[in-house]
Amino acid sequence: MARIFIVDGTTYPDPGPDVTPDQFKQMMAGFLPELATAEMTQETQGEDTIY
Repeated sequence: MARIFIVDGTTYPDPGPDVTPDQFKQMMAGFLPELATAEMTQETQGEDTIY
């Protein structure tokens, strides 16, 4: 099962299983400030989890 992070249509690699989706969002907010207040959604496609 892969985790896939998509922000504004751009796919980012999974930073690793030890990083939670919220931690990923916080890390990326340094580069994309709008993520600091963005709502995160989750859906499953096949065996992958899309955030």
